[in-house]
Amino acid sequence: MKKIDISTILASAIHESKNQVGTLLYQLQSLKDAINNDDAHQKKIISIEESLKKLNDEWVEYLYLYKLASDGYELHVDTFLLDEFLDDQVFALFPSAKAKNLELEYVCDPALTGVFDERLMTAVVSTAVYNALRFAKTKIRISATKNADFLVISVEDDGKGFNQSDDQQDVFLEGNTGLGLYFAELSATAHVIDTVKGFIKKESSLTLGGANLSVYLPQPSADQSLSFK
Repeated sequence: MKKIDISTILASAIHESKNQVGTLLYQLQSLKDAINNDDAHQKKIISIEESLKKLNDEWVEYLYLYKLASDGYELHVDTFLLDEFLDDQVFALFPSAKAKNLELEYVCDPALTGVFDERLMTAVVSTAVYNALRFAKTKIRISATKNADFLVISVEDDGKGFNQSDDQQDVFLEGNTGLGLYFAELSATAHVIDTVKGFIKKESSLTLGGANLSVYLPQPSADQSLSFK
């Protein structure tokens, strides 16, 4: 009997589950549109909707994680205006922050551009923001800057921060699955220029006082190109 590739089966199951969640979200949106905004059930529907959105994003993350870990993901890089990219992230994630009465904002130089895989970085940012939603007191901030030859995308909050002790150094971004940090790291290291790889840093937020996850992505010079290794 041919040996079963369980990882491929699981990836297929995740893909199918993601499609089912998408169907539920569509049906929930139809239900939400059919009732008044002041209906007593509106808040509960919004809460369910945000939970489903988070689950859908997690399925996407798992699929990318499977492809990254099995060298089955082909990096698709392009040059992006960070002001537009971060605005898109805030627009998509704002309802989740609003549902928890949290402020979500972004800051960057309006002229800043960067070269990266948009799909991976969108998944990384959403994973980091969903994590920050669990700990932030009032605010979450997404930012982008240039640091030497790296583009740095950061997600900060004003929560308690995270413990960097030996037994708790990986608590940040762990959530319920333990894969969030691993996914962010794989996504960063997938961006390679020559021998220079991307990486992540877990730090304390200097602006908000809580936790800060920064993703460092190497940027090509005029005679270099970004490639997946």
